[in-house]
Amino acid sequence: MTWLSPLSLLWAGLLVPLVALYVLKRRRQAREVGSTLLWALALRDLRAESPFRRLLPQVALALQALALVAGAVALARPVGAGDAPAGALLAVVIDTSASMAASAAPATPGAVTRLAEAVEAVRALARGLPTGGTMTLVEAGPDAAVLTAPTRDRGALERALAAVRVRGAGADLGEAVALAAERVRGAPGGARIVVFTDAAGEGAQVLDGGRVPVEVRRVGVGGAAADNTGIVAVDVRPREGAESPDRAEIFVRLARFASRSAELYVTASVEGGGVVASRKVTISRDGRASIVMAADLPPDAAGRGALVRVSLSRSGRAVDAGAEDALALDDRVVVPGPGARRLPVFLVGPTPEPVERALRADPGVELFATSLAALAREASAEPLDGLVVYTGETPAQAPPGDSLVLAPTGAAVFGAPLGPEVQRPRLVRWEEGDPRLRFVALGEVRVAAARTVRGGLPALIAADVGAVAAVQQRPAGETTILAFDPSRSDWPARASFVVFLRNVVERARSRRAAGGVAPGRCGEPLRIPAAEGATVEVETPGGAALRAVARGGLALVPVGAEAGVYGVRVGERRTFALRNLLDERESDVRPRARFERGSAGGVVRAVAQREATAELWPYLVGGLLLLLVLEALWATRAGAT
Repeated sequence: MTWLSPLSLLWAGLLVPLVALYVLKRRRQAREVGSTLLWALALRDLRAESPFRRLLPQVALALQALALVAGAVALARPVGAGDAPAGALLAVVIDTSASMAASAAPATPGAVTRLAEAVEAVRALARGLPTGGTMTLVEAGPDAAVLTAPTRDRGALERALAAVRVRGAGADLGEAVALAAERVRGAPGGARIVVFTDAAGEGAQVLDGGRVPVEVRRVGVGGAAADNTGIVAVDVRPREGAESPDRAEIFVRLARFASRSAELYVTASVEGGGVVASRKVTISRDGRASIVMAADLPPDAAGRGALVRVSLSRSGRAVDAGAEDALALDDRVVVPGPGARRLPVFLVGPTPEPVERALRADPGVELFATSLAALAREASAEPLDGLVVYTGETPAQAPPGDSLVLAPTGAAVFGAPLGPEVQRPRLVRWEEGDPRLRFVALGEVRVAAARTVRGGLPALIAADVGAVAAVQQRPAGETTILAFDPSRSDWPARASFVVFLRNVVERARSRRAAGGVAPGRCGEPLRIPAAEGATVEVETPGGAALRAVARGGLALVPVGAEAGVYGVRVGERRTFALRNLLDERESDVRPRARFERGSAGGVVRAVAQREATAELWPYLVGGLLLLLVLEALWATRAGAT
């Protein structure tokens, strides 16, 4: 059994003045009388030094005390587990998407978030488990996960609840309910699944618990508590035609999800520095606003681009948006600036003349000719901070960072097998949506000979014989494989060839500006390139220290939903990683999801909107009325004084 309003038990404190009425002596008034012969007992009371008298057992006092206790307990609204029989299993699903970090006043210290409200409700359910009942916890984040096996151990449940954190954008409640249904399969009768969510997802969500009933309990319900304005997109680009090479433009897009308009300030500052630009914007209810701010963003002493922090506020200061803004997670975004002035590009092997000529024409590129052995020595001392272009022979393993492979001669490229050379292949398809092929058309390109890229890699350019260009994605970088010699084609004679190389260079430049660690959304783990067995230390934006050991050239560091700059240290090398929300769906924290019924085995189970509990206060109120009637009858009985 648990209580829906435990503070109401304070009404039982009225027992103190009730008992005091029975033990305090009455105050006498002085009067002149002719004789005190018959007042001996009253005189003894007046001569007593204590104002209290001995408490005598009385029926009226007992009835009145019971009435007060029954009233206080009834106001506290005790509840039981409803129709759950002894030994029933309760599976609890907790939504940990970014919107669960919302609260009615995020700028107020100690404000209760939706996730904290859900966790407290789960604790109440745990206290109300029936005799022999057990509970299992399932987290509904980007991926569903079981937090505890079925247990009745309050300590284990409390430890699991204390570790629940907002994990990031998106939550697949359907997958989490399906996982919970597997855990309760074969459980005793009376098992059920309870889902705690703010229902801030999009569209209809099917919650299929099979033959186990599913109940949905919403948290964070409220009108103004769901008003929010968030930063949904930020981009920083060099300003074309500017006299200063450091002049940049900051593009910001806002989205407001509220019933009224608002005036807000958008402030841009350099991380570790001061404010460089600010704009006031009026955004209508359920509206969008786009602004552009110009600022000087010179690179740091190491040649890296500045980190730009964009903040949303109500007063022009770089603080939280304050009241009337439910989610603080989308009020700050940190993105890399335009990057270093020149990107180092390492040419390994006999680079085709058209490729070298196009790279030399790029003012933002600095070329270095090297060999495989020299490059391996440089990479072992310090990770390369640029783009590597291999022609012909390649090493067995790809170094951290981005690379471009041209006309490979080996049997494989970084583990991806290559097919035999095919004469005069015909290009039939290319991925126009890929950033490397942006503004690139290959319909009229003729290739003398090419090899095919196998191993299931995503095809970038496909010929009638298979993929002749592919992309190899790795957490520590990416490799673009061009399995033919561009100089043995007519592609270099077209402008699209230069555009393709520029796109590849810009992707490497963006990764360099982002600290060498791929940026991601809030809650995504950090994937940090490091040598095998190396210890990686991470400092979160909130100042917490994390540590991980690299395996397979990569350290995977789980982090919570915290936007900003994560300081990274690998040995003596220091870098950083960026995490931002930038998700319009998660910024809309209003309840929008529709929960539909699931079916299994021909049985349809309705989805309830709140927990089915059995409240006991009606019985207590009935007992209270009965006690009051008995007390009245006792006070008016014949012979009562």
